[in-house]
Amino acid sequence: MDLGLQDKVALVTGASRGIGRAIAQRLAAEGAKLALVARSAASLEAVAASLPVGAFCHAADLGTLEGVEGAVAAAAAQLGRIDILVNNAGAIPAGDFLTMPDRLWSESYALKLHGYIRAARAVFPLMQKQGGGRIVNVIGATARNPLPTYMAGGVANAGLVNFTKGLADLGAPHGILVTAVSPAATATERIEEQFAQIAAATGQSVEAVRAERMNRQPLGRMATPEDIADAVVFLASARAGFISGICLTVDGNSTRGVWL
Repeated sequence: MDLGLQDKVALVTGASRGIGRAIAQRLAAEGAKLALVARSAASLEAVAASLPVGAFCHAADLGTLEGVEGAVAAAAAQLGRIDILVNNAGAIPAGDFLTMPDRLWSESYALKLHGYIRAARAVFPLMQKQGGGRIVNVIGATARNPLPTYMAGGVANAGLVNFTKGLADLGAPHGILVTAVSPAATATERIEEQFAQIAAATGQSVEAVRAERMNRQPLGRMATPEDIADAVVFLASARAGFISGICLTVDGNSTRGVWL
């Protein structure tokens, strides 16, 4: 199936590892031109070296307004346009609610919640002038599956689901389609960090936390970054031209409910 992504310009945030890296690789395989953004220039260059074509790399702190606006401006100047924005940057720590310092809440929301909002706001006028575009937000499944050890992340994710729907309404008259992909536990470096944080908050071993999470996987495994990337790339493609305002849950049936 031709996804119609040849020569489309895609800006991927959080592209240096995990899901973001897999999204970059899948988009490149479809012939898209890439702008990759994350904090580490060296990590971005390593991802770019793994792609079948070159990519524009821009190191920035997406937890700041200046970092986000600078990254979008640099990508547009280098590649001439932005057809696709994939918001993926942001890792909110897990931990005990009563002892997690206020600073961590603020820092986490600056990157993931505010970072997504600012990036969308920066690309929106560009896409309006171009006559359309795609924005895909990667939002954790805790938006609909609250965990007492991941309340900061759950609150941010729930807000981003709401943001996705509202932005889709705003984008519709301009041909800007806005969607989200909501992955559950995904086998990345990040999930191992989260297991350690939950273990520290609950007094369990990391092995026990990992085993508990695996027991909740109906398919017997966690998602791979490529599982999530495939869904993102489809939603960004021409084959998803009548899909907007949705949050697609990619969780192997681990969500215990019917509201997906």
